[in-house]
Amino acid sequence: MGVGKTTSCRILKTKLPFSVFLDGDWCWDSHPFVVTEETKRMVVDNICYLLNNFIKCSAY
Repeated sequence: MGVGKTTSCRILKTKLPFSVFLDGDWCWDSHPFVVTEETKRMVVDNICYLLNNFIKCSAY
């Protein structure tokens, strides 16, 4: 934590043509913050769904 991964990705997104920064942290931004097998599957499913939609989009 705190080594600059998110900052580096945000900078790279502006430098690379046709790029997307998919930040998985927002998937856990919930209240209450609950980690169970169900919520872990949900987060992975949501990330995969978004990633696949970006991959399918010809603009990216």
